Amino acid sequence: MEKIGGSISFQLIDIFNIIEDKTLSEEQKKKKIEEYQKLLTQEGKGILIDKERKNGQCKKNGFFVFGDIDVMSYEDLVKTKEYVDRELSSFTCEVEMKMTGILGGYNRKEHKIDYRFNLADKVYDYAMSHGKAMRGHTLVWHNHEPQVLDEYIQDRYDGDFESDRENNPDEFFNKRKELTKSFLAEYMRTMGEQYPNCYCWDVLNEIVPQMEITDSNNKDCPSEEERKDGLRHSKWFKYLGEDYYIEVLKLARENLPEGTKLFYNEFGEQHPEKREAMIKVIENIKQYEKEHPECGILLDGIGLQSHYNLTMTPKQIKQIYKDLGKMSKKYGIEIQVTEMDVVPGRDKFGRPLEYDPKDTSKHAVIWNTVFKCAKKYGVNAFTGWGISDSLSWFPNIDCTMVNKNGEEKNFRGNLIKNKSNTILDYFSKTANKIKKIGKKKDAKMLPEDSQVIREKSSTKSNSRNAFLEGLRVSTKESALNIEKKEEESKQIGQDKKDGQSIDD
Repeated sequence: MEKIGGSISFQLIDIFNIIEDKTLSEEQKKKKIEEYQKLLTQEGKGILIDKERKNGQCKKNGFFVFGDIDVMSYEDLVKTKEYVDRELSSFTCEVEMKMTGILGGYNRKEHKIDYRFNLADKVYDYAMSHGKAMRGHTLVWHNHEPQVLDEYIQDRYDGDFESDRENNPDEFFNKRKELTKSFLAEYMRTMGEQYPNCYCWDVLNEIVPQMEITDSNNKDCPSEEERKDGLRHSKWFKYLGEDYYIEVLKLARENLPEGTKLFYNEFGEQHPEKREAMIKVIENIKQYEKEHPECGILLDGIGLQSHYNLTMTPKQIKQIYKDLGKMSKKYGIEIQVTEMDVVPGRDKFGRPLEYDPKDTSKHAVIWNTVFKCAKKYGVNAFTGWGISDSLSWFPNIDCTMVNKNGEEKNFRGNLIKNKSNTILDYFSKTANKIKKIGKKKDAKMLPEDSQVIREKSSTKSNSRNAFLEGLRVSTKESALNIEKKEEESKQIGQDKKDGQSIDD
């Protein structure tokens, strides 16, 4: 496995930076972290969850809080940092790189988009300085349809916006479509310049509706039109047309840094009806590539979010990989696991059921089945959603590979890693392609950085060579640490056997 990753929040990075501060004693670090934790839910200091910054599970009293980070002990946070630095080779931002986390508004006076990079910068900078690969997540998602887009369109619309909408629908659609493409092109180009080292981007996120839901009273039940098209009728669909996902991929290929891998990321792959629709989307993309060779390769891979629960069986998981593995082989696209967690299940309202400690072995069976399938079908990147059970979007539930105190669960040892040199190879190849490197930002603390600061950061670098040399050294050290850990693991043998009695 080339990359073993986890989703991570700027709040955890803030704490990691305190732990690394060599000017502070242990007692000073502990005190500073406790003060930081209090600020997370303090009026005027913490970040409020607004209608566009949707991440309902990660909130306390209306404030964005990453899991239980506000109440974790100093000792457990140190253990967590040691685990992240030692075991993870890839990061994915929880919410910081999502569109409405980045967009700060639209400035009509200056006719420009305002960006707020300060939070995503923290995660990206830590990843780069610690030799971690970075997954860009995510560009186009139905849950993030920003008001900024509509303001951008209305400000730049050539003609009478309201009159055309009412009286010239075809002309209105075409003009709005071109402006939407212009908006996305600028946004993608800006993200690529700000975060040039993202080895891939989840360009399309969750574009297929939940086909398995048939109860019309369920808010997630697809309309008849969505079911027929096999696509969510989101704002992106309405503004760009039924082939919008192809338009989005073309824009990503044109505007993201050369060599960036483009992914379609989806959840619910365990449901046959939805899996069939996912495969149809990929077939359509590959057919378009065949008919338009001048566009090159538009899709490099599919990301399986892998949000599972204890009702999943090994047979179901194997069928997922059999179906998608066949498609992968046919079209030469990668499969990556991008957001895996395992919860007890859900009630009729969709809420997670209470965790029963007796179910630990059931969790292990699911994780180990995915590990085996991932190895069999050549999955080269595996990301768990959440760093630990204390740092997850699901509160007070055993759903990750790491306990609340930052210790690995037994079954995690079965996630097989390939030689850690692949991490060094990745950065070496990427470094040769970079034309712009984002400046290193000062890792300031709350309250200033936790406010939604609407600023556009500079993307020019005054120290490109020094930065890359530092990146090379830190990456090498990280890889050597992983290599050392692998050698130690070989001595352990087969002691950790939870959930390994699964038929191949």
